[in-house]
Amino acid sequence: MKPTSLRLRLFAASATSIIIALFIAGLAISALFAAHVESTLKDNLSNQFDRLVALIDPEIETPTLKSPLADPRFAIPYGEVYWQITDVKTGTRSRSRSMWDEEFNLEDKNLFDGKLHITNILDPEGTLAIAYIQRLQFEKNDGSFRELDVILAEDLNHFYKANKKFRVDLLQSLAILATALSLAAWAQITLGLSPLSAIKRDIIAIRTGSKNRMAKNYPPEVMPLVDEVNELLDTQDKSISFARTRASNLAHGLKTALTVLNSEVDNIAKSGNKESAETVAKSTQEMSAIIDHQLRLSRLKTRSRANHFNTPLLKQVKSVINTLKRTPQGAEVNWHVEIDENYSVDIDKPDLLELLGIIIENATQWAKKNIYLSANISGANISLIIEDDGNGLSKEKIKILGQRGVRIDSKGSGTGIGLSIANEIVAMNNGEIKFSQSQKNGLKVEIILPFSA
Repeated sequence: MKPTSLRLRLFAASATSIIIALFIAGLAISALFAAHVESTLKDNLSNQFDRLVALIDPEIETPTLKSPLADPRFAIPYGEVYWQITDVKTGTRSRSRSMWDEEFNLEDKNLFDGKLHITNILDPEGTLAIAYIQRLQFEKNDGSFRELDVILAEDLNHFYKANKKFRVDLLQSLAILATALSLAAWAQITLGLSPLSAIKRDIIAIRTGSKNRMAKNYPPEVMPLVDEVNELLDTQDKSISFARTRASNLAHGLKTALTVLNSEVDNIAKSGNKESAETVAKSTQEMSAIIDHQLRLSRLKTRSRANHFNTPLLKQVKSVINTLKRTPQGAEVNWHVEIDENYSVDIDKPDLLELLGIIIENATQWAKKNIYLSANISGANISLIIEDDGNGLSKEKIKILGQRGVRIDSKGSGTGIGLSIANEIVAMNNGEIKFSQSQKNGLKVEIILPFSA
């Protein structure tokens, strides 16, 4: 399963937390608002009920108010607020104009026990309403008492509308707030993870060769990771250096022993055992060639994914040519170089010099008068072509070039390991080497190495 981005996981967790928190907050705020509106409604209705009771005239046969209530809705048919007064003894009643032709007929007699009841009833429009209901006794001028059932009700429709509108407005506001908080969370996550981006840039810099270690100016939270990477790089360098030193020491030690053996060859030959002397000489020569091979390999740069080099090609080619010009063979050769000075290859400088030295020196040995060097870009690689105008080689001999210990010229003094080392250098640096017949009549060597921008 493909791992999810850390940034996306943190953002998903933050966004989920924000949505859950705002959802709970929305429910709480909506409930608080509804409770506040209901409380306000009840307080207003209670005040209206007190004013209604104070305005009742108990002396009139049909109980009514001494003066109308201040709220104009009582005078509007179905105006959402209603009052009704009923004489318990005679059954006569009066009601607000807002009642129109309707009346409150409550069957629950428990509502008329003399206590104040706050309950829900249906108003003249059949809509749920909140009502204050109480049976009251009024003392008349003659000292007698008159019982009246007083009902004051208010339609709850506007209460529900207010709650609904508030919830819609609240939802829109919370949606905007959730978006703003999510963007802030994304910015915070990006800022928090920015050290990881800096670490990535440092690692790329190490891989490309512009740095050899990571910086030390990171936040404390990621410094253990940085220290581990730097320690790993130090350990790698020490291991490579140690291995190369051990190989070099071992090879030099063996070379000393071989020198002693070679000095004994003459003694063996003088004693009359020429066949044994030749056998020992041949064996020591082969062992010396193997040791030389390993010594030269120990000087090569071991590559890893963290290594990246940017070595100018033309500069190293000229350096090798200038060295060979001091030799008798190199001094007699005409050098033809066509290489762009901006070309660079992804190979360590000492390795490149070793590779060029082997191939170009080999060309000087076979060339008659001219050596041609050119380079071109092919995709992500650079192709370096080295040609001479010598006698060339047959296809059969070209096929075995570069195999360790194989010498094309058996009369020469070489050991046959030069081109083998060249092959190993190219292989270590993700390259390729090709041998073919040149149009200049000699040998054509094409070295393909990764291009370095």
